[in-house]
Amino acid sequence: MSENRKLHLSRRDFMRFAALATGGAALAGGLNLPELTRAQGTVEITVADAGRDTDVHYDQLVVDVFNAKMKAAGKPYVAKLVVGPATDNDYITKLNLDLASGTASDVMNIGSHIYQDLIAADYLADLTDLVNAWPEWSKFAPVIKDQVTVDGKVYSLSWATTFTMFYRKDLLEKAGIPTTQPTSWDDFYGIADKIATKIPGMTPAGFPAARPWGGGTWDEGFKHVWLGFAKPSEIWDPADKKWVVSSNGLLKALQVYENLAKNKWLTVEALLSPNPWEPIKYQGFVQGKVGVVTGGDWQWQFDWGPKGQAPIDDIYNKVERWLFPSAIGKPFPYSDFGQLLVINKAAKDIPGAFSYITEALSPEGSCKALEYLFSSPSALSDYGDSCPYYATGVNGKMAEAAATLATGLYLKTGPGESKIVDGLGLATENVISMTQTSEQAMEAFAAAMKDAIGADGVKTL
Repeated sequence: MSENRKLHLSRRDFMRFAALATGGAALAGGLNLPELTRAQGTVEITVADAGRDTDVHYDQLVVDVFNAKMKAAGKPYVAKLVVGPATDNDYITKLNLDLASGTASDVMNIGSHIYQDLIAADYLADLTDLVNAWPEWSKFAPVIKDQVTVDGKVYSLSWATTFTMFYRKDLLEKAGIPTTQPTSWDDFYGIADKIATKIPGMTPAGFPAARPWGGGTWDEGFKHVWLGFAKPSEIWDPADKKWVVSSNGLLKALQVYENLAKNKWLTVEALLSPNPWEPIKYQGFVQGKVGVVTGGDWQWQFDWGPKGQAPIDDIYNKVERWLFPSAIGKPFPYSDFGQLLVINKAAKDIPGAFSYITEALSPEGSCKALEYLFSSPSALSDYGDSCPYYATGVNGKMAEAAATLATGLYLKTGPGESKIVDGLGLATENVISMTQTSEQAMEAFAAAMKDAIGADGVKTL
């Protein structure tokens, strides 16, 4: 595969590759909307999101605030929510089909694992000039700025997210199990062994793995484990724009899953079932049958809050977090952009669509909606100045997470990430089901990625 072909995939290639994936002030206070209006009359801005009820309700609240503001200001923009499939795989498939057929929404909510491939396929609008003219851009967390910037251009704005390990503090303490931060995976194995021994019926770990979890296997679990054994450039090397598909660090990450599965410390059966997050996070963790899970800040409310998918009563006294262990540094949180808001390059009015996404991220546009669903910290450093609820909502957990963004690790990636996601889904599936050793799984993964991404897009260390 040539360098040009690696960075500029055809739409046909993107369809083929991505189908494998299983995975402040608003604009009106910055850019001059009347100067950006290109047509008289109402301009409908369609906004696509996955059809998960809580997300849909939140987004509709944001849409309603935006529409009311545009009407009061005499602006022509009217946003309309377009609800897609609820599951990750089905939603991505629909986006692929809609983009290929020219029927995609103007604004799309997407997961980070398909961001690079959408850029490479030339589907996303370049927002660089718009963000540079937006006053709030200077207040964005540098770690988020860097992740949404690809080859010097910005194609997205987003909230932020930190990923950590959540554990049932109440049950571990009741059983006399120390809850000190594990600094290494050996430390964690010791905790897992104590859980299995002292708490009958509890499986120590419910870490995302295998293909049924879709993109969450990568986004909520594996890359954080891998970063505990490898520097970011030993996963995706920005110098030569290649993925590392065989290395000592990757092997050690796979061995974590192998060790957990072999010792019966991992929820293997649930991970191999459809919608594995339901038996693991919505049932096992809630019922005290799973001790530790990984995930992002949204879990405090979206998953386990009073209005969540599976509420945990008195959650802030029962649940606490650990950072991810590391063999090459200190334990760390993972600092990530949250759900990305991108604009279709073929959108009917890109400046109007940009006005929607900046409004959706602003305190004025979203503070009220946070009272319904507060799932991520803001990337805007002064968000809380205009939204008092930000400091108190969800017991202050989101403001607390925002304060750790600058100290966390993160991984900038490149084209082909959706293939990596799928490949590691299969590799972890084979390891935890013990159909392959970690060595065999890595060898098969490397071969598959060489074929899927191209020999000049991967390398070994």
